[in-house]
Amino acid sequence: MTDDWKGLFERGRVIPPHSQTVRLAQDSSHTHSQGFQIILKHLDGLHIQQEKKEGESEGNRKREPVKYQLSVSLLDTSHQHFFGRTLKSSPQQMSGVHRAIFNEVVYLHTSLRLPSVVAVVELAALQSRADGSQHALGCGFAILHLFSSMTEPQATEGDRRLSMYHGTPRNLLHPLVRDPIEQNKLLRPIDGAHLVCSLKPHPALAPAMHLFPQNMLVSGDENIPGVTPSPTGDSLLKPHMVKSLTCFLDRLSISLHPSLEKFESQLLQHVSTDCHNTKHSGPESSPVVVIQERRLHVGVHNGWGFLERPQAVVLETTEATDWSRGRTKGGTSRQGTLTRDCSSSPSQNLALRSSLELKLPSHQAVGIALQLEYVFSSSLIGDGKLSSTSTISRTAFMQCLRWGVWCPFQEWGTLRAEEVKLSLQGGSTPNPYGIMAYTSSSNSQSPAQVVDERDMVRFRLSSSSVQKASSSTPVSPRRSRAGQQRKPPSPSPGQSLRASQASPPGSPQGPGELPAASNITHLEVDLNVSPRDRLPAYQSAALANEGHLELQELPFTPIHAPIITMGTHAAPSSSFVSSRSSLAHLYSAGFPNITDPSGLVAEVQDPTEPVNFDPQREEADPLQGNVLLLQFLAFSRIPQQGGSSNWPDSVHFTFQLYRFPPVTTQRLKLLGIDKLPKKSSETPPCVLAVINKDGTVNSGSPGLQLQFRVDGAFLQPGERRWFLRYLALHTLQVDVWDSQSLLLIGSTALGLKHMLRQGRPAVQATHELEVITTEYMGEGVPVSLHRAPNPISVFTTIKGRLHLRLGNVGCPVDQNKPNKPQCLPPSRSHIISPPDATSGFTGGSLSSKSIQRLSVRNAARAQRLVELDGDLVPLLQSHMKEGGGTPCTNTPWWGETDDVRQRKLNRMVAVRQHEGGQDGTGSEVKTKVTGRRAERAQLARDLRLMHAYRERSKAEGITHILSQAITIHHTIYATLGTAEYLEYVLRNPFNTPQTVTIYSEDPELSVITDCDEWRYFKTLTKTLTPLEEGMFHLKEGTLAPQVYLRPKESVHVPLKYQTFVSDNSVVPQGPSLIPSGRSTQVAKKHLSNTVLAKSIKVTFRAEDDKPLAICQVSVEPTPHVIDQTFRFYQPELSFLKKALRLSSWERTPVGDTDAGSQISVRCSDPNVICETKMLAQGEPQDVYLKVPGSPSPQIRKFFVTVFTDKWLAVPAQVWQVYVHFLQRVDISCVTGQRTCQSLLIRGTQATRKVRCYTSHPQELKVDPAEVFVLLPGVVQDLQLCVCPLRAGSRFCYLTVVDVEQHTLVSCWLLSLTCRLPILSKAFEMCAPVGGGRGSTRKITYTNPYPTSRVLLLRSDHPDLLQFKEDSFEIGGGETYRIGLRFAPSQSPGAQEILIYINNQEETTEETFCVKVKYT
Repeated sequence: MTDDWKGLFERGRVIPPHSQTVRLAQDSSHTHSQGFQIILKHLDGLHIQQEKKEGESEGNRKREPVKYQLSVSLLDTSHQHFFGRTLKSSPQQMSGVHRAIFNEVVYLHTSLRLPSVVAVVELAALQSRADGSQHALGCGFAILHLFSSMTEPQATEGDRRLSMYHGTPRNLLHPLVRDPIEQNKLLRPIDGAHLVCSLKPHPALAPAMHLFPQNMLVSGDENIPGVTPSPTGDSLLKPHMVKSLTCFLDRLSISLHPSLEKFESQLLQHVSTDCHNTKHSGPESSPVVVIQERRLHVGVHNGWGFLERPQAVVLETTEATDWSRGRTKGGTSRQGTLTRDCSSSPSQNLALRSSLELKLPSHQAVGIALQLEYVFSSSLIGDGKLSSTSTISRTAFMQCLRWGVWCPFQEWGTLRAEEVKLSLQGGSTPNPYGIMAYTSSSNSQSPAQVVDERDMVRFRLSSSSVQKASSSTPVSPRRSRAGQQRKPPSPSPGQSLRASQASPPGSPQGPGELPAASNITHLEVDLNVSPRDRLPAYQSAALANEGHLELQELPFTPIHAPIITMGTHAAPSSSFVSSRSSLAHLYSAGFPNITDPSGLVAEVQDPTEPVNFDPQREEADPLQGNVLLLQFLAFSRIPQQGGSSNWPDSVHFTFQLYRFPPVTTQRLKLLGIDKLPKKSSETPPCVLAVINKDGTVNSGSPGLQLQFRVDGAFLQPGERRWFLRYLALHTLQVDVWDSQSLLLIGSTALGLKHMLRQGRPAVQATHELEVITTEYMGEGVPVSLHRAPNPISVFTTIKGRLHLRLGNVGCPVDQNKPNKPQCLPPSRSHIISPPDATSGFTGGSLSSKSIQRLSVRNAARAQRLVELDGDLVPLLQSHMKEGGGTPCTNTPWWGETDDVRQRKLNRMVAVRQHEGGQDGTGSEVKTKVTGRRAERAQLARDLRLMHAYRERSKAEGITHILSQAITIHHTIYATLGTAEYLEYVLRNPFNTPQTVTIYSEDPELSVITDCDEWRYFKTLTKTLTPLEEGMFHLKEGTLAPQVYLRPKESVHVPLKYQTFVSDNSVVPQGPSLIPSGRSTQVAKKHLSNTVLAKSIKVTFRAEDDKPLAICQVSVEPTPHVIDQTFRFYQPELSFLKKALRLSSWERTPVGDTDAGSQISVRCSDPNVICETKMLAQGEPQDVYLKVPGSPSPQIRKFFVTVFTDKWLAVPAQVWQVYVHFLQRVDISCVTGQRTCQSLLIRGTQATRKVRCYTSHPQELKVDPAEVFVLLPGVVQDLQLCVCPLRAGSRFCYLTVVDVEQHTLVSCWLLSLTCRLPILSKAFEMCAPVGGGRGSTRKITYTNPYPTSRVLLLRSDHPDLLQFKEDSFEIGGGETYRIGLRFAPSQSPGAQEILIYINNQEETTEETFCVKVKYT
C-alpha cells in the first residue's frame, strides 16, 4: 500500500451513516465528536479450531497452519445499515491453549453516541492456496455495544467477554433481526468461543480528530498524515502533531480550453438544455441562464479529509497574460477591465487578485485541493426577455466544473517560491469534495494532447518569510469567507441573451445547490462600474443570495472574572488571635452567659478542633428541641488606607439561618477604650451595644443576642435529620454593614458544626472571624478576539474582625401539643391512596354532638342559603326588612342601620296615632293585621325565590358532592428547587378497560413519564412500589399523558412537584427596628424567600371525559436554606454579566466521564439568564449570569439553584444574589490633585433630613458634608471633590442616607480612572527594619514664582510618611526644607513613595518620588 495522497484517498473513503441516525444524534445534543479506544485482546475458541480442522481436506492439512484475522465494522441496528470503514487486523495463529492473541488497538471518533450504534467483529480463517493467494472463510462474529442508554460507553474499566455467533455479519441484515439482537433466535452462539476486548474513552485523541473522518476505524500503527510516527508503533496513544508551515498562495490564474469565452458559451448551452429537458416546458416560456459568480474553493487535504474548512474566494476575469509577469515595476497588479466586446482582448482567464493563507503540515501526502465552481442564475419572464421593471422569478444553483490536487512535499520535498502548473480535471472521477464535476464531449481529447492546451491552474506557493517581502495582501482563512474583495461578476460574451431560446430553468438540485453558498460573504461593491452596466439579473440574484448568508461563529469564550464560591465546607479561618489583654477587656464587659435548662454554663468547645458527628447519638438525645443562640460580642477595627481610625462608628448585620427568614439586626454602636495601652500596636476590640430608636445607646447587657427555636412545632415530619445535617456541613455567611453610610463593609462565614450538642444539654463556641471584601479590578478593559486580554486583578482586603459566640441549648418537646411523627415510613410517606370504594358519604346532622362523634370527612352541617350564595343576601334581606322579620345581617341592603330604621318606623306610628285621635287603639290593631298579611306575602315570595334557587343549584350541588366523594386531599411542604415525589394509586372501578387521561391545573405538578426518572425518584425516596416501563403515552393534540387500565386494575401514577419561582421582593436597605429576640412565632409570621401557597387539582378522566378520580394537592410554602449570598454593584440600566466558579464540592462523582453535563442551574427570576456550559472533565466549571438593569437605587434579588444530579431532584446549593443598581459617574483624574464633579439629587415626596457618605472619606469630599434638608421635588446640587492618592482604575461609592429613618435615598457608583503625574525629582534612601522611632530626612524645594505662595503637602502612603508640617508658606525664589519622617517597617523590601506639593486650589505643582529601602 502506498502512502501518497492518491493511495490514501482511495483507501480512506467511508460509507456515510444513515441520515435519520445523524438527525437523531443532533436532536440529542450530540454535536461534538468524542474519541474512543477499542483493544481486541485475544480469542478463546476451542470449538472454532476443531470445526476448521473437520472442514479441511487432506491436502490442505499438509499446508501452512491456519491463521485467523479479525475485521471490525460499525453497524446501525435500528436501520440495519453498515457504515464507516472495515478495519482488518494482522493474521495470528491459534496457540496450543486454543487462544489467538491479537492485541489489536483500534481508534475512532464519532458523534453518533446512540445505543443503536454497535461494532461488529468478524473472525475469518486464512488459508494459503497453491497460486499464492489466500482463501478466507468466515468462522463467526461478535457484537460489541459501544454506548448504553445514557449515551456513554458501557464499560470504562476492565475487560469484556463477547460471545461468538455462527455465520457472518450478513445475518444481522435479516428482516427478523431486531433489538435486542442477542435475544434473537436466528443468532446461535458458538459454545466456548469468546472474544476478550476493552472499550474506553480516549480524550488524548482530540488533537488528531481533524486528521481523519468520523466513524472511521483506524489502527494505531497506521500512517496518518499530520501525526508524527511513534517509536512504540502506536502513534494515536499520545498523538504528536506534525509542525505546520504557514504558506501563502498567490498569483493564481485559471485558463480553460479552448478559451474562457468559448468554454462558458458551451457551458451555458448545456445548462439551458439540461433545464429544458428536466422541466419539459413548452416553447412559450424561455429561461435566461446567466453566470452569476465564479468561485474557487481551496483547502488542505491529507487524503482522508480536509484539515480545515475549505476557503471560498471569488475569481475575476482578466486578460490572458502571464500572471508571473503581470505586475508592474511599482509592485502593483495590473487592473483588468471587464467589457462585453470580446475583440478588445485576445482571450481572458480567471484570476485571484489577493493571496490566500494556508497551513500545511510537512508530510508528503498533504495536498492542496482546488475546486472551480460556477453559480448560475436562471430567470423566467412571460415574453422571454429581461426587463428591469417586469416581475422576474429566479432560481440560483451551483455546479462544480473542475478540480485538482497538488502535493508540494511530494513534488519538491520542501517549499520553493516557484510557479506551479496543475492540470484540472472533471467528470465522475471521485474527488475530495465528494461531488460530480462537469464534463463535455467536446472537451474529451486524446491523452497525448499538450499540457498547455488543457484546463490549467497556475499559482505560486511561498512561505511566510518570502511573503513578507511581497506587496500582495494575504487573505486569512477567516477573511477569505467573509471579507474577500471582489467586483460584481460581469457577463462574458458567451452569456448573451440568445440563451433565452432554451426552455424554462430547472435548477439542478444536487450537491451544488444554493444553500452550500453560505460559506462566503461579499462585503464590498465595485464603484468603477456604473449601475446601467450591471444586469438586473445579476444584482437581484446577488441580493437574494446574500439574504440567506449567515456569519460563521468562531470559537470564542467570553472573559469574565470568575468568583470562587465557598461551598458547604468553606469558612474563612483567621490565623490572628487577639492578645490576652484584649480578651480580658472583651470578656469583662459582662456579656450574658449561655446556660442549659438547669442553669449551668454551657460546655465550651474549641472552634479549631474537629467535630465527630454521630447521628445515632443525636437521635437518642432526650432533649429533642434546640434553641440556637447567636451573640454578636465585639468588632475589631483595622485601619484602612484613606479612612478614619474611628471607622466604622456603628454596624448592623444581615444573614439567614436555616429556613428562618433573613435577619437584619438593629444598629450596634462600637464602644472603644478611652485609654489605650502604651506601646501596643494591636487595636483592641470594640464592644457592641444596641442603639435605641432615639439614637441613645442601650444601657443594658452589651452585645446582641438572637435566638432561634427549632422544635417539633417548627420542623416538619422527618426534617430533624436534615437540620442536623445542615449544622454538620453548612456554613453561615454574615454580611457586615456600616449603619451610617449603609455601605457593605465585608462578609464572613463560619461553620455551624460546633452547634451540634451530641447528647450534651448545651454547647457554646466563640469565634474571631475576619471580615473581608473582594474587589475585581480591570473589568472595564475591552477584550479583543485576536489579542490576549489584560489580566484581571483580584484584591482581598481585611476590613475588621468580628467576635461572635454560637450556642445551642437543648429543650424538651412540649407535651401539651400533639407530637408530630419524627419520621414517616419511607414506603408510605409518598403514596396517595384513595379511600376504600365501599365507604361512601353517610350524610350529615344538625346536632353538634353527633358531628363531634363522626369523622370530619363523612359529616356535614346544614347551612343557610344566604351563607352559601352571596347573591341572595340583598334579595332576601330587603323583603324581610319590609315585613318586619329578623334581618340576615346587621346592615340593610340600602345602607341604613337598625337604629335609624327603627326610629323612622316609631316616628311614623306616632304620626298616625296623632292623626287618628281617640281611634288609636283600633288603628293599631288594624296596622298589626295589615303587617301580618304583608309579612306572610313576603315570606311566601321568599320561599318561592329560595325554591327556584334550590332547583337551579341542585345539579351543581350534586356534582360537587359527587366530586368530593372521589377527591382525595394531600398536602406537601415545598421548598425552592426541591422536587416533591408523589405516587397516586389509580384504580379502574369499571368492568371494562379504560384509557385514563391525566390533567393537571399547574405545570409545576406533572406526571413522570420517563422510566429512568421514575426509577431514580423511587430509589431516592426509598419507595417500594412496582415500576412499569412504557406505561404512558401522550395524547395527540394536548400531549396529556394517558395510561391504559384493565378492569378493576390499580396502578401507581408517579407525580412530581417542583418550582423554581420564589418571592424576590427586597427589604429596604438599612438596619432593622425589630426586637432582638427571635422565636418560632416571629419566623412564621415573616415567611420570606418562600414559594407561593397554592392548591393544584389533578383530574383523572375516563374515555367519556368524566372524572374518574381527583387528587387535590395543597402546596404549603417552606423557606429554603441559603448556602451562600452574593452582592454585586452595577451601573443602573445596564446588564450585569458575571461568572461564578463552582468549587470542588459540586463535581460529579468519580467515574463519570462527562462531568460538565451533570451540572445544571436554575434561576428564580425568569428575566435573569443563568446557564453553565458543558466542559471536559477536570476543567473549571463556571455559572454565567446575565441580569437586566434597573433604575437606581433599586435592588434585584433572585435565587440560583445548582444541581449535580441528572433529574434535578435536590439542589446541591442555593445561592442568594443581590444586585445593587447605582447611578454611574465616570471621573478621570490625576493622583494627588483635586478634581471636582457636580451631582444632582431630586427630593422625594416628603421632606427628609439626609447626609452624604463616601466609601473613601480621605480621597472623596462632598459638599454639603453635614446633615441638610432635602425638600420634596427640589433638585439639590452636590459638589464632589476627588483627590486620589494612587493610580489605577477602581470603583468608589457615594450614598445619601436619611438620618432619621436610616434608609437609603440615593447612591452613586464612581468609576475613577487615575493616572500618575509627571515626576519632578527622584530620591533614594535606606531605613532600618524593626521597631524604633523611624527615620527623618529633609528635602529642599525652591519656589520658581516671583511671589509668595502657600503650598500643601500630600503623600500616597500616609501610613509610611508623615510631614513635619502639612503646609508651609514660601517667598518668591526662596528655598524651603521639607521635614520628612518615615515610619519603621517590620519586613525588608523597597517601597516607592510619592510626595505631592499642591497649591491652595489642590493643583499639583511638583511631584517627588522617594524610594525607601528597608534593610
